[in-house]
Amino acid sequence: MAIIRALNAERLKAKRTLALWLAPLMPLVIIGLQLAIVIQQQDSYRGQDRAAQAWIDYGGQIVFLWTMLLLPLFITLESALLANLEHGNRQWKHLFSLPIPRGAIYAAKQVSVMAIIGLSMAALYIYVVLSGLALRWLTPGLGFEAPVPWWEFFQYIALAYLASWLIISIHTWVGLRWHSFAVASAVGIAAMVIAVFMFQSDWAPWYPWTYSGIVAIHLEDGLSPLNQLLAGGVGGVLAALLGGWDVTRRDVL
Repeated sequence: MAIIRALNAERLKAKRTLALWLAPLMPLVIIGLQLAIVIQQQDSYRGQDRAAQAWIDYGGQIVFLWTMLLLPLFITLESALLANLEHGNRQWKHLFSLPIPRGAIYAAKQVSVMAIIGLSMAALYIYVVLSGLALRWLTPGLGFEAPVPWWEFFQYIALAYLASWLIISIHTWVGLRWHSFAVASAVGIAAMVIAVFMFQSDWAPWYPWTYSGIVAIHLEDGLSPLNQLLAGGVGGVLAALLGGWDVTRRDVL
């Protein structure tokens, strides 16, 4: 019941903030970019071999770009914005004095960040399908006349989301642990830049900020991303528990 009450409070605080409205808007950046690329380079998409894979190539590229470039930054931004609801008004003393377990307050923040990221992933799924259908009308002959691979896209996006749990937990902890919005932003930007350079290296499977991108690539290639899914999902739960223990044992944040 304490967690439910804390979640209701988070919902009320977040529903009119930028944090919530960004969830359905941010994926449009990648969608617009990929639409422009396909329309500009449509000749390279023509041909029987490429047309047969038009939907998969298009959706797979969107999911990869989203998970490698925007998703880590979006997680950083969302976790920092939700943490700043308390940091900005110095509300931690008040929250910790309420008859609600501190663990419930931390869990509500963690679940809120995960829910907003999940909302953005659901929006991405819808936008991939709608933009592909728009390409069927705008640029006929590229292969988008084929049936929509609903299940494949759902797998790509849902499993990429699962693999991102670890960095969601890390950034939630960073955002709550430090008052400064700049600290949370710097950690996220630095981690994303490192991920871009590390993605082609042998260390990529060990770096949490590459997990979602690896999952997207492996699924598109028909490979199993089980290691990244386990590390991201289970690691995310463990990191959330450790982060909650660290934050809730402090007298003042």
